[in-house]
Amino acid sequence: MRLLLDEHLSTKVAEELRRRGHDVVGATEVGLRQQPDSALFAWAVREGRAIATANYQDFRPLHELYLSRGEGHLGLILIPRRVSLAKPGFGRLIEGLDRFLRDRPGPEGLASGEAWLSP
Repeated sequence: MRLLLDEHLSTKVAEELRRRGHDVVGATEVGLRQQPDSALFAWAVREGRAIATANYQDFRPLHELYLSRGEGHLGLILIPRRVSLAKPGFGRLIEGLDRFLRDRPGPEGLASGEAWLSP
């Protein structure tokens, strides 16, 4: 599964996941800094990537919009608020995403679905 990390997730998380063999990019790494969530979602669809975000209040409606229009996407990984996005919590976040990606190999491991990360 190819993955796009929302802007609020550190590029350090993306770097560590790449080091572990995953195809992961951060929004800021691909020129999506301060872009609307709809632009990130559209970019992820065009590039064949699932999205990982803690911003479920904005991304879940986008997920539903795509489905209501009959448009697929490669998935939405929702990060619960109990997972720290600050540097001291990176280990737990990285481990959870690494496990999630390993459990869903292949490009369509979460096709048009959503799942909560279980850290």
